[in-house]
Amino acid sequence: MVPLPARVTLTAAGLAALLLPPLTACADSGDANPTAATSGAGIAASSGPTLGGPTPAAPASPAPPSGRTATPPMSRTVPPTLGAPPKPPKPTEPTDRRSTDLIAGHVTRGGSGPCYGLVSEEGVEYAVHGTGAGNLTEGSFVTLRISARSSEVDCGPGIRVRITPR
Repeated sequence: MVPLPARVTLTAAGLAALLLPPLTACADSGDANPTAATSGAGIAASSGPTLGGPTPAAPASPAPPSGRTATPPMSRTVPPTLGAPPKPPKPTEPTDRRSTDLIAGHVTRGGSGPCYGLVSEEGVEYAVHGTGAGNLTEGSFVTLRISARSSEVDCGPGIRVRITPR
């Protein structure tokens, strides 16, 4: 029987030589070189002292193995680009709009009717005609439903309108 050394250090080539024969034996190709695989190249036996201290191994090669680069290649995937920012939504019409047939304002010519004067909140002067509207006090704030009226009745200066019943 052959005594075994206390520690065995293998290089990468030596490890490949040990693993290559079982792998090539399973392959059906006749190209395998069994002598290269069983030559035991790369096995280094240490016959140094066995005091339990580590045996210095061969320094690792700083060069990468053949066929590899030192750093992995960058991804070939193109990163997404930022598109144009979304357009702000179109403004919507106000939901609290007042009917176009309503006017609100202060009475400038009052009385029991049928003619009245009114200045709207927007500052527009109206000549209002309305039978059965009752007594409107000068200076009071009112909201009236109106419609256009003919020019046969003159109620003074302003846009001619007629009070319509609700």
